[in-house]
Amino acid sequence: MVLYLIGLGLADEHDITLKGLEAVRSCSKVYLESYTSILHVDDAVARMEALYGRPITLAHRETVELEADDILTAASTGHVAFLVVGDPLSATTHSDLIIRARTFRTPVPVRIIHNASITTALGSSGLAGYNFGQTVSIPFWTEDWKPDSWLFRIGENSHIGLHTLCLSDIKVREQSIEDMSRGVLRYQPPRYMLIPQLISQLLAAAQTHRVDYLDPDKTLAIALCRMGADDAPHRRGENIVAGTLAELLQCTEPDAAQQAQYEKDDAQYEEENPMASEKDMEARREARFVQRALDYWGEP
Repeated sequence: MVLYLIGLGLADEHDITLKGLEAVRSCSKVYLESYTSILHVDDAVARMEALYGRPITLAHRETVELEADDILTAASTGHVAFLVVGDPLSATTHSDLIIRARTFRTPVPVRIIHNASITTALGSSGLAGYNFGQTVSIPFWTEDWKPDSWLFRIGENSHIGLHTLCLSDIKVREQSIEDMSRGVLRYQPPRYMLIPQLISQLLAAAQTHRVDYLDPDKTLAIALCRMGADDAPHRRGENIVAGTLAELLQCTEPDAAQQAQYEKDDAQYEEENPMASEKDMEARREARFVQRALDYWGEP
């Protein structure tokens, strides 16, 4: 009996390898890890079930971290597949499942079937993988939590002439701090960090720490969006854009006509809602910012 960790590749259900597909079809139970990345298609689970010929169970973070024994128990009596978007070992969180399997009360054999990931697809940018240093993850900031240790990893890479791959955050089935403190089990809507949000946090951290290796007008960057994906009727495919950090931000700035319309709309909103707070107005500005980003860059 085997626990398979199978990479799905980057874009859709067809990116699985033949070896991975054969393994899935041999399994009595199939899980899809759904909290570190997503496929770039709508109705991904239904499409995978149709192609792979097996029912698929979504494995959320709590499933893997709190219910791993259930997965391993199933793998003790039959083949089990754990599907991961990209490569199964690109995210360190999956190494824990392997360790648990090998130290389970009845050790479970593990077989890893690799696939393409963003670390290989970044070659489409024209940059050689050999010239990249440490990869960093950029988490969503909140009003009270603004981690920026990644900034210094970027600096270390820059100091020795290496590029940095910055991975944008993804929030799936996350709870708010307020709900957690009150013991309320309620999940927030999924959120995916957009390119201008990532760049804004890079520059904010650089300004706070007064570093000289992230200059909005001089530092070059390449934005890689939906790598490996094809254009579809309701979803754009792969998108690669290069420029300075300032130029990439400028892509989603409103033009003069848009800004004038925003100001007119806000004035009307405040007139109709005299009790509107600054927080309400900020929410309106944020919604417009996100919509402009989606219009330019496409859905994550």
